[in-house]
Amino acid sequence: MNKLFLIFISSLILNSCKQKAELEKYDKNGNLIVYNEQVYSKMWLKNKNLKVTVIDTFCIEQKAKAKKDIKNGKLIYFGFHPREFKKMSKILNQFGIEIKEHLGSCIRMGGFEPYCYKEEMYKEINRRYGENFIDSIFKVAQKEFIIKNPNIEYMEDGIDLRKKYLKKKTAINIR
Repeated sequence: MNKLFLIFISSLILNSCKQKAELEKYDKNGNLIVYNEQVYSKMWLKNKNLKVTVIDTFCIEQKAKAKKDIKNGKLIYFGFHPREFKKMSKILNQFGIEIKEHLGSCIRMGGFEPYCYKEEMYKEINRRYGENFIDSIFKVAQKEFIIKNPNIEYMEDGIDLRKKYLKKKTAINIR
């Protein structure tokens, strides 16, 4: 009797281990649920009028990772400032913020969010230091770059910023 009971329990345990947690295939309205961007894009190429529900599991995981990193004291600013990168890195490091160069795309597929980790980090930096913190540091780094490199044209919104930051007239012909 004990052997039979042990065999029954063992088979029950083994069978339950083999079963994978299966994700839902359809929502309550009968629409197919899509969990990742690659599957969505393949489906979209076949049918541009998709009626699907998007559950962006990648974004969910990236947000959770960012929150865990923040809780562990890690802050990262993602941006693309090739001229100002070194100075911005130096300043942000003083605040315990790492900087990584990131040039993102503005193209998105369906309801997928491509930069969830980056956005969570940016929200936390803004929460701790204020919404103008990064912009202010960028302006400091920009000014320093222009002062150290007066011969390099620095255009912003059609204006050469050397006129703004270089007080003394230099041998450069600034238009």
